[in-house]
Amino acid sequence: MPESDHHRTPTVSEAVRDAAAIVDPGDDDDAIMALYEIYEDDDRPVTAVEDLVGTLVATAEGIDPEGDDGAVLICAAAAAWIGTHPRDRNEEHEADHVLREAARMAFGKNLPPQVADYLASRGISA
Repeated sequence: MPESDHHRTPTVSEAVRDAAAIVDPGDDDDAIMALYEIYEDDDRPVTAVEDLVGTLVATAEGIDPEGDDGAVLICAAAAAWIGTHPRDRNEEHEADHVLREAARMAFGKNLPPQVADYLASRGISA
């Protein structure tokens, strides 16, 4: 098949960038900006990271040690979901779907309260 018929595996940087654009489209959240900056030059394919969800969520937890920023946690989860569900370059991810599925993938039935609050603020039920 021609390359255009395949979904290209995104890099960690691309997945985090795309997730940040969904969670914080105005670039107003310092924690999300910090998450993006940490992975900005990470050109590894997402498949090269052994535990992508765990790695990204742990980084988000390090950025927010108080644990009160649900946006940075869901951004990390969304980056992992986007990385494992790539789209063609011309397709965009539907934001609510990404956030809902990311929360389910990363946290299962143990959704952190700050993530639940963030999702509720966007009108999304997990």
